[in-house]
Amino acid sequence: MLFEFIDKIESEEHKLLRENVKKFVNNKISPISSKIDKEDYFPADVFKEMGKIGLTGMLIPEKYGGIGEDVLNVVIILEEISKESPSLALSLLAHSVLCAYPIVKYGNEEQKNYYLPKLASSEIIGGLAYTEPNAGSDAENIITKAVFKDDYFYISGSKNFITNGSVADVLIVYARTGGQGKEGISAFIFDTKTEGFYVSKKLDKLGMRGSPTALLYFDNAKVHKSKLLGDLNKGYYMVVKGFEIERITISAISTGIALKCLEWIVKYSKERVAFSKPISEFQLIQEKVARISAKLEVLRTYLYLSAKFYDPGKDNRVQASTLKYLCGKLGVEAGLEAIQVLGGYGYTKDYPVERLMRDAKLNDIGAGTTEMMILQLAKMVYKHFK
Repeated sequence: MLFEFIDKIESEEHKLLRENVKKFVNNKISPISSKIDKEDYFPADVFKEMGKIGLTGMLIPEKYGGIGEDVLNVVIILEEISKESPSLALSLLAHSVLCAYPIVKYGNEEQKNYYLPKLASSEIIGGLAYTEPNAGSDAENIITKAVFKDDYFYISGSKNFITNGSVADVLIVYARTGGQGKEGISAFIFDTKTEGFYVSKKLDKLGMRGSPTALLYFDNAKVHKSKLLGDLNKGYYMVVKGFEIERITISAISTGIALKCLEWIVKYSKERVAFSKPISEFQLIQEKVARISAKLEVLRTYLYLSAKFYDPGKDNRVQASTLKYLCGKLGVEAGLEAIQVLGGYGYTKDYPVERLMRDAKLNDIGAGTTEMMILQLAKMVYKHFK
C-alpha cells in the first residue's frame, strides 16, 4: 500500500485534521487557485476563514486559542493546502511558523497574551522580516540597526523578499543592537502601523503568486522596549533555531506539490491514448511514475517522522537540511515531469502543472538555498566522522 508508514505515524486526530483540511481546500481554495496565481491575488477573506477552523492557530498553545505545538499538524495542513495553492500555504507558514512560533518560544506572558490569540484567530496577519540585500543565508550579516534611547528602539534599514510583507499587521523584525557578528542582533515584535515603516515595493514573481512578497523600509521606526522579543543581542541564535522548523515544515509544501503532480501524471496518462493504447502502458511513462512515487514514499516518511519527533531543545539541522534539500528538488522534478507527460497541455495555463512547477522552484531558494543545505550537510557529515 502506498504511504503505509504515513498511515501508521498519524494518530486518529491527525487523520481527522487532514480530512477537515481537505474539505476546506476543496470548498474554499480550489475554486480560486487559478485566480490567486493569474491575478497575484492574496485571498484575505479565505485567510480569515482559515482562522475560524483553527488553521492559523497551528503551533500556538490551546491556552492562547491555537491548536497546539504539534509540528505534524503543520506538515499535514501545509501539504494539503499546497496541492491546490502552494502560495497560500507559504503565507500561512510565514504567519504561524515564522511569526507566531517565535512569540510562543521566546515571548513573555504579556506578549503572548496580546499577540497569540489575535494570530491564532487570524484577526491579524504575521510575517518575518530578516532577509536583507546582503544577508540571506549569511544570517549574521544584517545591517538594519535598532538604536536605543529613552525606553525606545529606533529601527532603520531595509528588508528584502519578505513573505506577507505588504499585508502583515505584525512582523518579527531582526535588527542590529550591538556590534558586528552573531552577538549584536535582536528581535522585535513590530506593528506595521508604526510611523516610519514603509512597503517600498511589492515584487512580481515567477511563482508563489498570491503570496505577497515585498521590500520593506524602516526610517527611525519607533518601537517600545516592551516589544523586544527574547534577550537583547541574542536574536541570531533565535533565527538560526527557527531555520530548523521552517525548513522541515516548508518541505511539506514541496511534497504537497509533488503529490498533486503525480496525481496529474497518473490521471492524464490513463486517459491519453497514443498508438492505440493509453500512454500509461508505455514504460517510459511508468518510469516517471515509479521514480516520483518512490522518492515521495521515502521523503514523506522521513518528513513525518521528523515532524512527529521534533524537539526544539535538540539539534535538528540534519533533518531540516536533508528535507529542505531533497524535497525542494523533488517538487521541481515532479512539476517538470508532469509538464512533460501532459505535453502541450502541460505547457499551457489551462492545466495547473505549470503553475505547480513555478511554485515549487521557490523551495530551492527560499528558507536557505539548495547549495547552503548541501554545504551544511557536508559540514555535519565531516564532523560526525572526524
